[in-house]
Amino acid sequence: MKLGETTDVTVTFVVDNYADVFAPSKPGVERYGSDRKPLLAEHGLSIYLRLGSEGHEVLLDAGHTNVAVPHNLPLLEIEPKDVDEMVISHGHRDHTGSVVEFLRMRGERTPVVVHPDAFLQRWRVLTDGSREGPWQESAEAWQQAGANMVYVEGPRQLANGCLVTGEIPRRTGFERVSDRLFYSDGGKLIADLIKDDQAIVVNAKGKGLVVITGCAHSGIVNTVLYAQEVSGVESVHAVIGGFHLCDANEETMQRSIQALKGVAPRLIMPAHCSGFEATRRFAAEMPEEFVRSAVGTTLKF
Repeated sequence: MKLGETTDVTVTFVVDNYADVFAPSKPGVERYGSDRKPLLAEHGLSIYLRLGSEGHEVLLDAGHTNVAVPHNLPLLEIEPKDVDEMVISHGHRDHTGSVVEFLRMRGERTPVVVHPDAFLQRWRVLTDGSREGPWQESAEAWQQAGANMVYVEGPRQLANGCLVTGEIPRRTGFERVSDRLFYSDGGKLIADLIKDDQAIVVNAKGKGLVVITGCAHSGIVNTVLYAQEVSGVESVHAVIGGFHLCDANEETMQRSIQALKGVAPRLIMPAHCSGFEATRRFAAEMPEEFVRSAVGTTLKF
């Protein structure tokens, strides 16, 4: 079934790794300028969406700390009480830091769309065999703060013309999850495939898909291909968010860039975990489509 269309799509970066008050605005890309109170950037991601004439509002992820999201929302004139639901792209700390704070700011029961695996106990095993962790989100703490948990594993419509993908099939072969990530099951460490990784897909009227990722641990190409599949829409207008190419090898990076060039989006905005080298190469190989990420940037489709 084909995903319907929506109009008046606004996408605002509430939190991103980068701040730049001198980045110029252009049609469809509004920057947060130096004449306003500074926003906070951090190694994390949070993206606000407003959709359609009815103004359905979604907050994707909540940054790394419990500081940046509460600081930035009022400066961006985003009212928590107006947000209809929160979506969690996956259960990593740099995307969940202000979940509880946001829910408390909103002050009423709030749907939180999340994959069950977001609450696994997670570890990273370093090259010398030492471990980082554990880190684990608490569904109980979220519920106590006001969350109505909406567990998803497959696609789910959020609003007219907008869906969350649920689990993303791994099909390309050249996009792989790090072999140093694990989760604990009864004390045993098991390779973590990050099945909870999911993205938001919007079908902007007259333009095509706007694909918005958290980290794209499933692979940015896999994510875009699956967005086309579950939406029934071939045309991709924009690819935005974390591409997780920060530690990619040469094959993965080059094949990812070539595949996205083949999809031919009109706008591409690698953010957060995309990595400097991949970002530089997207800018060089897709100069007309490339938009540099920065906290406070608002895109309109």
